[in-house]
Amino acid sequence: MTDRELDSFIGHVKVHTGINLDVSKRYLLESRLGPILHKFSLNSYAELLRCVSVSGSIENQALISAITTNETYFFRDDHPFDLLKYKLIPDLLGENENAVVEIASAACSSGQEAYSMAMVLKEILFDLTKFKVQIKAFDISDEIISAASKGEYSNFEVQRGLSTEKIRCYFDCVGDRYQIKPELRSIISFSKQNLLNPVEPVAKFNIIFCRNVVNYFEESDRAILFKNLASMLLPKGVLVIGATEFLNNQFGHFVKKVDRGSVYYEKVA
Repeated sequence: MTDRELDSFIGHVKVHTGINLDVSKRYLLESRLGPILHKFSLNSYAELLRCVSVSGSIENQALISAITTNETYFFRDDHPFDLLKYKLIPDLLGENENAVVEIASAACSSGQEAYSMAMVLKEILFDLTKFKVQIKAFDISDEIISAASKGEYSNFEVQRGLSTEKIRCYFDCVGDRYQIKPELRSIISFSKQNLLNPVEPVAKFNIIFCRNVVNYFEESDRAILFKNLASMLLPKGVLVIGATEFLNNQFGHFVKKVDRGSVYYEKVA
């Protein structure tokens, strides 16, 4: 990859995903774009650049998926899920079991976070059909959304973060794969969404998980991200971000709160 091609890919990624890369990420780009060259029988990065410049091309979708797909696993970091289980859901349903609860898994990647949420809901509500609880998961990559919606995982993937008991309770074995049971899948929907430029109308949520995303954006885009997330929350709605992430609250949309050591941000009513 030449320096000029590197600069072009960095600019292209920034425009289409908001992710802020620099020249130090040459190896990352080469390692993730190399398989795309092979997949589409392209002979050079210059050819790939020409292909991804066509709006909506399959090559561009593959590039977006390759760049935005990050490591994830079931119940990654226990604190947010404990917060959901012991604080957020009980607060929403404690006084009114018929309340409508809308939860979002933003930048959901391959779906483990959304399905982990569904497992938590099943554990505390028992019969999900008796409650009006829905999880909406979204990501910028069409390929990722398609894969996540199937709810199928390898043995390696389910072993990461799940006990043998949870695997038995929440999955069906399909050949050498594990598929999320229909009851959990029924409360989750997956769709494409760009958090920096969300397509209207966007549903209003009681809870949004947007974890391990913020650090990929530059400061100006972080401000846009948090402004957009605030607009997607109901009054007093809750935003949960990654443990190592910092919320840019320059617009005063949120109040920081802590429960049992878990940090979350409540939207100002």
